[in-house]
Amino acid sequence: MDVVAATLAKSRILGMRPADARLRIWSYLIDYAVALAALLPAGIGLVIFRVSGAFSTVPMALSAVSALLMLIYAIVLISMNSRKGSSPGKSAMRLRSAHLGTFHAPGFARVLVAGLVFLLSHLLPVIGPALLLLSCLFDKEHGRSWLDKIAQTFVVDVRNGLDPTNPRALARAEYLLARPERDVSEHLPSLGTVDGGAELDELSLPSRPRSTAGIIGAQNSDWHAAPENFGGVIRRAAFAFDDGSYIPVPESGLIGRAPQAQGSAGNELLIALKDPQRLLSKTHLAFGCDGMSVWVMDLDSGNGTQITVASGAPYNISSRTRVNLNDGDIVHVGSRSFRITFQETDQ
Repeated sequence: MDVVAATLAKSRILGMRPADARLRIWSYLIDYAVALAALLPAGIGLVIFRVSGAFSTVPMALSAVSALLMLIYAIVLISMNSRKGSSPGKSAMRLRSAHLGTFHAPGFARVLVAGLVFLLSHLLPVIGPALLLLSCLFDKEHGRSWLDKIAQTFVVDVRNGLDPTNPRALARAEYLLARPERDVSEHLPSLGTVDGGAELDELSLPSRPRSTAGIIGAQNSDWHAAPENFGGVIRRAAFAFDDGSYIPVPESGLIGRAPQAQGSAGNELLIALKDPQRLLSKTHLAFGCDGMSVWVMDLDSGNGTQITVASGAPYNISSRTRVNLNDGDIVHVGSRSFRITFQETDQ
């Protein structure tokens, strides 16, 4: 199996679905229709020139408008394709282009080269662009066009499969692929049940503290305790959840759908989160404050834990390994997320 075939096979395992040739052709036609709309003022100017038979400012002004619109459209196309693997036509058909090596967006350089080749194809009017756009029909095995091969990309249908330009979804899929032995029962029956075998649910949790926007409740620990004092500087750390909830970070705690204290100490702060997509494990993540730092640790969760640092893509963290957080880092658990914030004040 060659590299391309192996990469495309892996993409299917991750959940990506190759785009149908008909959808690709429709996306090309939509992109062309937008370009023709941008050229419409120049066409009107040409008609005025042919009718009048003399140069005037109106046709020149209309041609200038078309030139400006085409320049803007070219910038939009390059930006959308390089950053999101998309275009107006691809967006309408729910298609995305992804780089063969990384499954990320193609990038500026590759899109620019493919765009220049497509532009040069117009030296052979109609036939040149048509051959490039219909070349996906010639590749019976993978359905990749000549432009795909030049840019080292492939096109996927995100309506029926994974969107590779969604970094969280891609990171979660790669995490699951790396754990073929994962049991859907999560191997954690004792962490999501209480005495007698009943599942811990929202009703069994006390209402202190409680949020109306997604945190079901919290148990144990007094997280209202005074902040740590380090050499006259008071350092406070807190989790800002995606629903607007805000919880100061205690010495230790657990997050999940229905977390239960581990070990004999039983003094962890237990935070149960609502997760309509059911991607959150019962006891998903441990966290705590260790001196001047805040850490998190994935507890062999079913869908893993991802961290997004400033100006970076989400990455999976190893299970049962503490990872220290920096101010502004975003932690993704299931379909939920929270951001770590620090505040230092003089005593």
